[in-house]
Amino acid sequence: MKFAHIADAHLGREQFQQPFRYADYVEAFRKAVERSIRENVDFILLTGDLFHVSKPSPKAIRDAIEILNLAKKRNIPVFAIEGNHDKTIRDTSIYDLLEHLGLIYTVGIKRRPRENEFQRSIKKGSAYLVYGIFGDVEIYGIRHHSRWQLVGKDGRSRLKALFHGKRNSILMLHQAIDYLAEGTPYQNAFDLRLNEIPDGFSYYAFGHIHMRRELERKKSGFTGDMIYPGSLERTEIREASHRIIYDRRIRAMDLTRSNENFGPNAKGFYIVEDFEPEFVEIETRPFYSITIRGNSKEELRRKIEDIRSYVERDSIAILTLEGIVKGGIHVSEFFSLLEDWGLAYYNFNNRVTSEAILIDSSIKEEEFFTAFERELFAQLAVDPKEFGRDIEGFVSWLFQMYEKPKVEAEKKVKIEEEEPKGKEKTEKTKEIKEKKVKKPKKALGTLDVWIKKGGGK
Repeated sequence: MKFAHIADAHLGREQFQQPFRYADYVEAFRKAVERSIRENVDFILLTGDLFHVSKPSPKAIRDAIEILNLAKKRNIPVFAIEGNHDKTIRDTSIYDLLEHLGLIYTVGIKRRPRENEFQRSIKKGSAYLVYGIFGDVEIYGIRHHSRWQLVGKDGRSRLKALFHGKRNSILMLHQAIDYLAEGTPYQNAFDLRLNEIPDGFSYYAFGHIHMRRELERKKSGFTGDMIYPGSLERTEIREASHRIIYDRRIRAMDLTRSNENFGPNAKGFYIVEDFEPEFVEIETRPFYSITIRGNSKEELRRKIEDIRSYVERDSIAILTLEGIVKGGIHVSEFFSLLEDWGLAYYNFNNRVTSEAILIDSSIKEEEFFTAFERELFAQLAVDPKEFGRDIEGFVSWLFQMYEKPKVEAEKKVKIEEEEPKGKEKTEKTKEIKEKKVKKPKKALGTLDVWIKKGGGK
């Protein structure tokens, strides 16, 4: 048994508002599917964020259909879950169109059952848990959810109540796991802790974190390896293929290589045979993260010219200028230096100051911020677009934080009201004590419906 594990293709994205980046993302996904076919895989897993937005352009939909059809023509089923970029506030998404065309088979909680060659259903309250099947392999999963939806107020994992792993089973999730999120944008804004993941599965196919992460079963104590393939293309500067730092000397690093192995920023996907994963690299456009430090405009210009031979043509280069320069600088003064380098795209970050800023390192954050403020900063430590898509989860968390003070305040107001006399006073006091504060009703998603009906017990 052999399958491919692909994540975070983000089709439709024009990074830096550059049309050539749209083509790069499409080409990376095409390479992954074509390589999977050449490897004679039995099926393919797509663990979320096939598209960059939940309402992709007709062009992006067309490209996705064309590439997924390559697998369909060879009778290779594709099992998929929706990522945070794919899902909508409704039950339906662009995945429903792809499934209707027979290009993918989605798994997760559905309002209607699915029974066919590659899907089965289990009744869960008023909903159905739809899972994939290929031979004796069962494929479970759920679309992206916020932490407050996955973990109850009592701290219990709802995933553990929903999923029960067994031999030859796979769990697909599009969530950030705390233990594997270190060094990523999600390290302080994770969705799940490692001990909240249900055990018993032979393989854990994850998506959402764009940097490749592996946690072997012998290290985790789980029954299967946990794998994040990372995004197929480079979505931000932390995923750069090359790092150049020029202070006193030039230090150039290829982040796609580490001795004779793949480096942390190599891009690709996994081929998994008998639940043993092997990374397959995809060649993508070189992406350079360059830091240059200098204390004058002349020094910065000279150092930019010095690194020219280290940067490949037709690549992407993001240069960060640092230092202390009298009067400061404007990056527009340096753009002309790169005009004839033959780069596909380049830009500057300006971190040059006009005078030294002294910081007292002995001061701790606790001296400035309350526990609530520090937690608020952690909640907000995500990409603005990501925050916008998950605003419902943030609002729910905020309501929970303010719930207790609000109840106490309402009780205090009632106590301070004019007290009735005699028997009336006793009955009124009892009424106030027994009165409960009603919470505002909220729309329930499919997972919430299942929990509401007692499925989370």
